[in-house]
Amino acid sequence: MQLPGGLVENGTRRRDWAFRPLSGALELALAEAGERAASTPAAVTQALALALDRLGGEAATLPRVAGLCVGDRQFLMRELDRHLGHEGGWFQAECGQCGARFDFRIDYADLPVQEAGAGYPQAQVDMDGRQLRFRLPTGADQEMLADLPETEAPRWLLRQLADQPEALGTPRQDLIAAADAALDAIAPGIVLRVQTACPECGGGNEVELDPYRALARSSDSLLREVHQIATHYHWSEADILDLPRPRRQRYLQMIDRARGMAE
Repeated sequence: MQLPGGLVENGTRRRDWAFRPLSGALELALAEAGERAASTPAAVTQALALALDRLGGEAATLPRVAGLCVGDRQFLMRELDRHLGHEGGWFQAECGQCGARFDFRIDYADLPVQEAGAGYPQAQVDMDGRQLRFRLPTGADQEMLADLPETEAPRWLLRQLADQPEALGTPRQDLIAAADAALDAIAPGIVLRVQTACPECGGGNEVELDPYRALARSSDSLLREVHQIATHYHWSEADILDLPRPRRQRYLQMIDRARGMAE
């Protein structure tokens, strides 16, 4: 499988990736990464480093995962949600016209993926007779941005992305806008907004899709499953977490039947 963008290392663009086989231990580690990280970007880096078996032909170390552009990280997080058994499902929205809350279904497989544009991962901006080059922001940039005041973030990020930051001086707003537009034109990405109609009034709505849904799942439900199996069979936590999810679910069903809670 290939990333829509990819890592550029030593002049070579590497796009291959693969997840580790899913186990209870990996599910628990991912849930705890989301719960313990200092910020969403940090949680994404931790989760992908845990889940990826290979990234660009090599190990998925924390620095390499942090070095992925934002679009690639969002793509991988949505793929991780699918790896965890969630192909999309039902989402909820509030109609902007009549205020009614309604459900709608999305299948991730039906959503297109935008491939990186020409020149990836850099874009050129011509302004005031100068040619300036900027790279796409990465997970590492996002992690540092999380600690900055919102008012300082745009200018700090522009200097961070510039090929020659000393040539920028104090970045003007028009340069920030031009750089944003140039980078958007080459950025890979997934669909983050969908159009859906309200079933009550028929009004159209644009609804945002969270690319980081895989981080929102609590470890509590998995630990309850471990507790239930351990109580019944007296197996260790490690042995239970080593079970594939389908087999773990079958044991839970058998426990429920033994207790008269299921047919």
